[in-house]
Amino acid sequence: MISDVFFISEEYLKTNTSINENVDSGELRFCILTSQNINIQETLGQPLFEEIQLQVSAGTLTVDNKYLLDKYIVPATTQWAYYHGLDNFFVKWINVGLVQNRNEQGSNIDIRTFKYLKDNARSTAEFYDQNMRRWLCAKANLYPKYNVVDIGKILPERGSANRRSIAMKPTKFYNAWYGPVPSSITGAFPAQS
Repeated sequence: MISDVFFISEEYLKTNTSINENVDSGELRFCILTSQNINIQETLGQPLFEEIQLQVSAGTLTVDNKYLLDKYIVPATTQWAYYHGLDNFFVKWINVGLVQNRNEQGSNIDIRTFKYLKDNARSTAEFYDQNMRRWLCAKANLYPKYNVVDIGKILPERGSANRRSIAMKPTKFYNAWYGPVPSSITGAFPAQS
């Protein structure tokens, strides 16, 4: 795994979130790498994640990987980086330990407001992540490494993008596992002849 390949820049993160332009870029790099290495890698799976990292590093993105990067990975990385960044800006590690940030230009927020911001940021990030999962499930044939199962590598987490509410007629196996089929269910299917 290449650890210094960024899918977005610090400036892109500042421009596309509510992060102030005066925030130190060094602190944002940590958030970007955290979002890539945890959230994006989990969605793509390690083989596809590493393939895209190598192609970005070498400047040799395939058309399909470029589309995936521009349309899905970049927005999801941006929102996950913002989500992870909230923790870093709420408290800081300094020589005396963990302290809450204070300055003369504003007032601190309470933990309830912080929780609201975190929940909102997480919901937004999950929305973009689910869009990426749906695309990958629908177009898995375009991304062979998405379907690779390597021992010891992180497999793609397909999440709820692969789940659908679907009604299937109960079978004889249903009775064996769950007991008699309730009449509310059997009435939903036409009788067999």
